[in-house]
Amino acid sequence: MDSESDKPLRLFVNPFAIWTQLAFKTGQAMWASAHAAVAQANAPRVVVIPTADAPAPKPAEKMLATAHAAALRSAKAGAIPEASAPPRKANATGRPPSKAASFKASRAKLRSRANAKRGARR
Repeated sequence: MDSESDKPLRLFVNPFAIWTQLAFKTGQAMWASAHAAVAQANAPRVVVIPTADAPAPKPAEKMLATAHAAALRSAKAGAIPEASAPPRKANATGRPPSKAASFKASRAKLRSRANAKRGARR
């Protein structure tokens, strides 16, 4: 008989070992991010002090006109929308409206048309 087969296997695993390691790693990450925030807050700030031979700063209107002209040149359409056309209502989330919202809008549109026809007949 083999003596190794009579020994019990040592397979006990601490169930809290994984959670303990996770807690230590989380604490380590929090400590590192706090350290980085403090290091960034205490970073030296650089200010450029113009000398006497530095060029004069451009007026704001001139810079704005130059930027506007550059934007018009680079735009494909090259034109600003007409002021007479009312601006379209922007969707706050950037998603298409839900089925319920589009159904409600279509019902309101139909009701408005029906009211307009009824008013024209009177």
